[in-house]
Amino acid sequence: MMIKAPTFAKSGRAWRPFVFNNLEKVSKRHAQLVKNLEWMLPNVRSTGEVSSSVRKRLQEMLEEEVSLHADYVHVVPMSQLQHYIGETTFLAVLAPQPNKTRGLLEVELGLAHHAIDMLLGGAGETVALRPLTDIEEGVMTYVIIETLKALSPSLDPSIPKLRIEGVVRGFEEIQGLIPETENLAIVQLKAVFGSHTGYVRLVIPEEVLATANPPADAAVRRARRASDAQAHLTRLRNVKTWVRAEIGNVEISAAELSQLRERDVVLVDTLSARPDQGQGGTAKLKVGYGRAGHLDAEIIAEGGRFQAKVTGISVGGPPPPGAGEDSPEEPAADGEAGADEDADESTTPGAVRGRNDVEDAQGAGGADLMNDIPLQIAVELGRVSTTAEEVVALKVGHVFDLNRVAGEPLDLSVNGKVVARGELVEIDGNLGIRILSLAG
Repeated sequence: MMIKAPTFAKSGRAWRPFVFNNLEKVSKRHAQLVKNLEWMLPNVRSTGEVSSSVRKRLQEMLEEEVSLHADYVHVVPMSQLQHYIGETTFLAVLAPQPNKTRGLLEVELGLAHHAIDMLLGGAGETVALRPLTDIEEGVMTYVIIETLKALSPSLDPSIPKLRIEGVVRGFEEIQGLIPETENLAIVQLKAVFGSHTGYVRLVIPEEVLATANPPADAAVRRARRASDAQAHLTRLRNVKTWVRAEIGNVEISAAELSQLRERDVVLVDTLSARPDQGQGGTAKLKVGYGRAGHLDAEIIAEGGRFQAKVTGISVGGPPPPGAGEDSPEEPAADGEAGADEDADESTTPGAVRGRNDVEDAQGAGGADLMNDIPLQIAVELGRVSTTAEEVVALKVGHVFDLNRVAGEPLDLSVNGKVVARGELVEIDGNLGIRILSLAG
C-alpha cells in the first residue's frame, strides 16, 4: 500500500512518496469471513474480550482468575497453517456438524499443563513442556467440552453447535481432516490463568464460515451493541447530538425546497400535536439523523411549556423517501396545460426569462433534474441537546423538556438540519406551515 503526496507542494519543494511496509493484505472475502466469524462467535466481543459465560465457567473449574482476549484474526490458505500451529501442542478436532469440514482448537502446551495441574489439585507450578499423556488429554478434553457448553447459549439457534470429535498429534493428521484448497480463519486468544499466560487458537474452515448468514439487525446483535455501548459510556460523554420531537412531515422535491420564500405556506397532511392551540398529542423523538429508529413519546403541556415523555422505543428506520409504490407526480413541462402565460414572472418558477430561450433552456437542464430528488421535511416541535452517553441510558418514562411554549414558531428540518421556521396556519380546512424565516 502506498500513499503518494502531490509532486510539488505550494512552496515548490518536491515531496517523496511515503510507503507503508509489511502491511497485511486484506481482501473483501477476508472481511466478509471475519464478519461471519463475529456472528458465529458472539462471545468474542468487538473489544476483544471474551464475555462472562466462558470466563465464569473456566474460573469455576480452575478456581483462579481467568482472562481471555482476542489477539488477532487471520484468514490464510491451508498451505500456511503450519506456520501458526506449534510443533508440540494440544490440538482438539471440532466438528460443527456430522460429515462436515472439521475445525481445530489449539491450546498452547504450557497453558494446558497449568490448567490440568490446577484441576488435579496442584499449585499450578511450571512443568516441563512435554507432550500430554492420554489421561492429561482426557482432562483437557473435559475442559474444552465445558467451555463449549458455556459458549453454546450465546449462539444463534440457526448456527450448528460445536462438539469435540477427538485429539490429533501432529500436523500430518490435520492434513487428512482439512482439504488443501480450504481457506482458514485463525483466531488467536491471549489467555491468562492465574499467574500463567499462554494462547488459545481457533482454526475455522471457510466452508463453515460461509454457512453463517448474519441477518442485518438480529436481536443478538442489538443486544451486543447495547452491551458494548454501556461498557464504553465514558468515551461517549463528550459526544453531543440532538433529540428532535417530530410531529409531522411532508415530502417535496429539492427544487421546491430551493424556491421557498418567506410567507410561503407548506401544506402538511396531518399533525400529531397542535402546539398552536396549546394541545399535546404524540411525537416521534429522533436522535441525530433518526435512521436507526425512534422513540415514541407523549407530548404534555405543563405550565404552558411542552414536554415529551418517552412511551416506547422502536428500532429500525422507515423506508427511504420515494421507495413506496406511489411516486410523486412528474412536474409539467414548459408549455403544457396548467401554466398561466400571464402570471407574474417573479413568482412563476420555471418560466423562461431573458433574450435567448435556447441558452436558458440548456442552462436550466441540471436544475430541472432537481425535481426528481424527493426530500422529507420534518415538522419539529422542538429539539434538545444531549450526549451519546445519555442516549444510551434512555428508558421508557424519561421526560424531555422541549423548551417551547404554545404559539412559538416550529422548525422545518431535512435530515436533521433546520432549513426554515414557521407558524401553523389553516387554509380552507388544511393545515400548513407559513414560512417566517429561512436558514442559510
